[in-house]
Amino acid sequence: MIDGQSRLTWAASMLLGALLATGCATSPEKDLDWFDGGDMKPASAETLQLTARVLASKGETARAEFVLDRLQRDYPNFLGTYTEAAEILLANGRVKNAISRLDQGLQQFPGNGVLLNNRGMCHLLDGRLADATRDFEAAYAGDPADADYVGNLALARALAGNESEAVALWGRVVSGSDVDRNLEIARRSRSKFANASASK
Repeated sequence: MIDGQSRLTWAASMLLGALLATGCATSPEKDLDWFDGGDMKPASAETLQLTARVLASKGETARAEFVLDRLQRDYPNFLGTYTEAAEILLANGRVKNAISRLDQGLQQFPGNGVLLNNRGMCHLLDGRLADATRDFEAAYAGDPADADYVGNLALARALAGNESEAVALWGRVVSGSDVDRNLEIARRSRSKFANASASK
């Protein structure tokens, strides 16, 4: 959700798709990027973020990345610049690129819990449990009441074999049966992380 908006309307999505399909407009006076909108206001950070999301959902990855690059260039102080890019890159299996974009975000927003937590998830998907744990610990330290941060730190603890701490953490945010289920999944996954760490 972006500032209370969860999605574009169908008509707006079609309009944005049509604009992207035509590329850049040209006038005799100057070349105009379609985002500049001629005499209209430049696209906001939220509009660019939603445009990238719509394009990615349609499988138009190259165009989505063009929009994400524009977002980063024009709005480097907007958190969504980094979170949206990482999500889209991750959805395309580009875990290391997603980590790199989150690294850039953390340069702009040092210690930001959302960026740390997201980067921790990327590290986890990359098989880097120690790196993931550091990020989850940092996010949790900043907001120990956030259920996502608690749950992800519990997962890291369980994958590392620290089941008592994992159970205590999970017990704060999920039911007892879910704690047991999560712990069993972590036990089955533990060897994958040990093998991944050994091969890096």
